[in-house]
Amino acid sequence: MVAFAALIGGCSSQHAAGDKLADSFAALISEKLTGQVTDFETQVLERALDRGTISQSDYEEAHDRYRECMAQHGVETEELRFPNGVIHETPPKPDDEFSVERLVELDYTCARSTIVVIDELYVVQQGNPGLLRDTAAAGAACLHREKLAPSSFGRDDFESAFGPGHDDYDALPFDVKDERVQMCLFTAHIVIGFGE
Repeated sequence: MVAFAALIGGCSSQHAAGDKLADSFAALISEKLTGQVTDFETQVLERALDRGTISQSDYEEAHDRYRECMAQHGVETEELRFPNGVIHETPPKPDDEFSVERLVELDYTCARSTIVVIDELYVVQQGNPGLLRDTAAAGAACLHREKLAPSSFGRDDFESAFGPGHDDYDALPFDVKDERVQMCLFTAHIVIGFGE
């Protein structure tokens, strides 16, 4: 079995203790509203400000719009749903019709007007309630909340285990194939794939 880890969008780990993404989740939403957002994203974020959270239905609609956009270009994405409601969309492997470059271009085109902002906020809402900027600290905190790792497994252990060049997961105090572990890794912008 071969394992490989990939960093997905987001900030890399930072060591500044207590460094937060924002003072509150509402402040984080407000910050996103000042950027370039579509009418749909604006409506979702304004509703989230009113209720204090992004609803599952708004989140699902964002992903429906993304998949519909991809389908209009002839691309069917694969969907992985984590126990906390977070969805990870993956375009198919390249083939004769769709090169890597074309798939990346379509993914970017469809995501930027549907899921980019909403997904980023929803992943924080569901997996990083402490609004930790340090992704390794957020991942370790998630493992603790889910009672998957002992309290002695801290952010440095997380960074060491899942940093670049590390793929020996057998010595870890949890099973990296567990869907809740995968969920916590996704919170830290890490996706691990397994192949024969």
